[in-house]
Amino acid sequence: MGLPNAGVPLSLDDIQDEFGGSNPIGLSEYFSAASGVPSSGNAISVSDFYGTANTVTFSYEIIGGGGGGGYGLEDGYGSTARAGSGGNSSITGSGMTTVTASGAQGGRHAVISWSTGVGSEGGDSYYGVGPGQTPNGTAGASANPSHYGAGGSGGGGDSPNKFDSSGGKGEGGDAATRQTGTRTVTSGTTITITIGAGGAGGTGGNHAGGNGAPGYAKITYDGNVYPYTSSGTLTLTS
Repeated sequence: MGLPNAGVPLSLDDIQDEFGGSNPIGLSEYFSAASGVPSSGNAISVSDFYGTANTVTFSYEIIGGGGGGGYGLEDGYGSTARAGSGGNSSITGSGMTTVTASGAQGGRHAVISWSTGVGSEGGDSYYGVGPGQTPNGTAGASANPSHYGAGGSGGGGDSPNKFDSSGGKGEGGDAATRQTGTRTVTSGTTITITIGAGGAGGTGGNHAGGNGAPGYAKITYDGNVYPYTSSGTLTLTS
């Protein structure tokens, strides 16, 4: 919650309520307890604690969901329409700037030539590669769920012959981008971790695109690591 600013009475009990400690209360317990509080060996007084708070700093890494692969066609080619985008992942909490890792966009439908696989592969993320190029006549592969943020591959196309025109392959979904950093919150704050879903592969053509991999987050504080493959909460205490 934090201690009041100067001008309001402040006691040793108030300091103990904020920072913890043992009885009898001694200010020597609280050297470097917060920013601006003197370190050991320096003079310390109750007034040094005005406006301070018991805080926790945590580090994070986070990634949104990967994009789905576009569908492929037996005949003809697609346009600018895309498969599903991955969902955003985020970390929110009182008194902190929200962290958001955007989901990746899905691949376009049937825009890759039947004669090449380049572009039909799912995007590679920090956590693992996306599925490879898609042969003609087959559905695109979904990204490995543990390759957080990777894209799904596009659906296969069709080669031409005397009685049949060619069809385009779907474009692979993009991979999401991992973010890292730190945040500082008041001790006792509960943060909410939201994990974005992988984008759905396109299903409107002859050969469906693969799904993107879901997002992921990891919180580290006080020497402990908390991984999140699904949404959840975490209360941070000093």
